[in-house]
Amino acid sequence: MSAVDLSLAIFGTLDICLRYGKIVIEKYKAFNDAENEIEERKLAIEATWAKISQQLAFLKRVWGSLSENHQDYQDLQSRIVLVLQRKLEAAVLQVSRLETRAARSGSGPLSKRKAAKYALQVKESLEEAIQGLQVWQKEFDPTWYLVLRVVDNTTIDSELVECPGTENLSVARQVRDSLMPEPQRATSVFLSESKLKSATRSDIRHSTSQLIEIAGSGTFILDSADCSSRKDASTFAKHVRHLVARLQQVDANSFHLLKCHGVVRTKDPNTKQILSFDFIFNIPTGCSQPRSLRGHLLCQEDYTLGDKMNLAKQLAMSINYIHVLDFVHKNVRPETVLIFQGNGQSSQLGPLFLLGFKAFRMADSKTLRLGNSAWEENIYQHPDRQGIKPDADYIMQHDIYSLGVCLLEIGLWESFVDSESHTHLSMENGLLKDQYTALAKEKLPIRMGEKYTQVVVNCLSCIDTTNEDFGDESEFEDNDGILIGVKYIEKILLQLSEISV
Repeated sequence: MSAVDLSLAIFGTLDICLRYGKIVIEKYKAFNDAENEIEERKLAIEATWAKISQQLAFLKRVWGSLSENHQDYQDLQSRIVLVLQRKLEAAVLQVSRLETRAARSGSGPLSKRKAAKYALQVKESLEEAIQGLQVWQKEFDPTWYLVLRVVDNTTIDSELVECPGTENLSVARQVRDSLMPEPQRATSVFLSESKLKSATRSDIRHSTSQLIEIAGSGTFILDSADCSSRKDASTFAKHVRHLVARLQQVDANSFHLLKCHGVVRTKDPNTKQILSFDFIFNIPTGCSQPRSLRGHLLCQEDYTLGDKMNLAKQLAMSINYIHVLDFVHKNVRPETVLIFQGNGQSSQLGPLFLLGFKAFRMADSKTLRLGNSAWEENIYQHPDRQGIKPDADYIMQHDIYSLGVCLLEIGLWESFVDSESHTHLSMENGLLKDQYTALAKEKLPIRMGEKYTQVVVNCLSCIDTTNEDFGDESEFEDNDGILIGVKYIEKILLQLSEISV
């Protein structure tokens, strides 16, 4: 399909979605029922549609400003929006049936039994519509936010300028600004070192993070990046400033990255040399009792298949947004993943967040190929990134590989590192990746299904030249870093989202 045909198709689909969505909301609002649960669901579907409709309208306005280099992005976006059209068409049909049933009951009052049955049908229909929209939006958000990566696009900038009725675009505006070479900041991202001196700290077992209580401020997560021996300390400081500015704008529940309160430069009292950058993160409302993914794997609690699948999807989502924020993480492993207990949840496993920013860098920045000799970290690195002097520059595909190892552990629900920091894996050079692939193919299908297995194997082989999805680096040579993001969403995120349990 040509670019012109694609634009005409997406405009038609967007118009249909915006029209059908409005119809659905208006029809549900017209149902007169004083039952609290129904009224609450009406408000919920209105709020969900308000965000979706603003995102769709924004997408329609900026679509024509995208170049032919973004056709893969446009093609993926078109397919995702078409799914919404089908969902909305089904919702319109469902609500119309409810109207017909109400009309058949006559103009007089319904009997108590009929009224109760009718209220239940409205409630179930609303719940189904809400869940359908919310599930779709989780799939849509990653592609929608990816457009913020398009550089030198004044249309995107102007359309994100704050104006009435665009409250749901505020996160996008802030993220877009933070991606600029010189973002507009009201205050510095750096906090006084005194903030931490009197803070009460408690370790989170098997984690790179700590819980800290700061007098007068509350409870936070502390995650440190040591830089006492870095040769690129000044460059790293710049990266820290950019990272914190971007992490201050995230939607934690959507991005699965904690919102950053600020960062402290901890210095040697004598030389004034910066020893570490200590990131302070807000704990999301309703979350408590953080534990590392490693801690969960070691304790071997009995969790459902659905719980494990949710963890996998959330971790994959966090990797996506690291890319949207224009960084490579370089340290994805169970010790850098926190899982909270959420209030009011039947499952013990609440939301998941990725931390561990000790080795990150901006995606397009010069790499020094810094590695380390810690085997418990190297087993999550691709073979060409292991050891003190890695063989290759770090790219996003290396984070995808690390994700694959973590997804393998989650699927098997076993830890590759025991409580005494030992492993049953063979550390012989070059064999580790083959072991992972063999484990995935042998044990994952019966535990997590074929599709999950395919995702894990795809992650583990993403740098292989034989990998049809990621192996050809020349396919991802664009100025915006959009193409690799599109491929990741298509082949990892959407594949995981299609798995239902």
